[in-house]
Amino acid sequence: MAMSLTLRGAAALVRPDGNPYERDQALLAYQRDLLAPYGIEVDEDLMKQSRNIGFREMAEELMERCPSPFGTPDLLILAYGLPDRYPLKTVTTRLNALFGGRSRSFALSEQGLRAPFTALRVADAYARSGKAASLALFVCEQTTLPYRDPLVHDTPLLDSAVLLYFDTDNDTGARSGFRFRTARAAGVDVPLSDLLADQRPGLPPGLALLVAGPWPPDDQLGGVGLPVHRCQPGGYSTSVWLDLARHHDEWVDRYASLVLCDTDPRTGRSQLAVLTNTCAPELREARL
Repeated sequence: MAMSLTLRGAAALVRPDGNPYERDQALLAYQRDLLAPYGIEVDEDLMKQSRNIGFREMAEELMERCPSPFGTPDLLILAYGLPDRYPLKTVTTRLNALFGGRSRSFALSEQGLRAPFTALRVADAYARSGKAASLALFVCEQTTLPYRDPLVHDTPLLDSAVLLYFDTDNDTGARSGFRFRTARAAGVDVPLSDLLADQRPGLPPGLALLVAGPWPPDDQLGGVGLPVHRCQPGGYSTSVWLDLARHHDEWVDRYASLVLCDTDPRTGRSQLAVLTNTCAPELREARL
């Protein structure tokens, strides 16, 4: 029987504070060599004004915050849309060691805000291959860059991160939770409204909630007949995942399914993920 990933624990982190800037000559040399071919100069003053918080610091704090204790995950995935402050650091190796060193760990990047959606598809494929799997998914976003980026500095973005822990325990006696069902990407020039309309008929019975990131225009969300939870600005790849981590416990008592969606402001391509409530619809309705 195919196994399905079910959300069992989550933690969200936003860091409005920061760390003092510490000059790293080797890092500056690396960044200058990396940016020079593109005619971009390293702006050290910009780095001094930034928060100087890296992926490792945020991910380790999330491990301490996660309210549901769990063991070593089979899969450990770090997903991000913007580079780390220290691009040569292998954060997943460090996190794997903290979990006991027995996870299959890797990072997904170079996909913009699509990275967390892809991570769930990868983990779902692994679970559906017949392996009982657990997943620790970290989504990290930091804003200390050696150059000015309009997405980061004009939005402005926040330093934020999410930890989502899934397992494939299909025991009917387990408490209810949201189970990953599917993730889809819109083709080039396909509006989010079309992607949502195509997915709408396949949703299971019961009330569904549309969880929309800050990037899609309002007119892309109103045509599918679902209540909308709009995420606040400040997140790029972390946007809908922050609110999933914050609200999944309350949403599981109200909704039969969640539709998470966002549109990448850099590419215009939209992403969508559907999570369904493991609680039987008749039991969920009795709770309302």
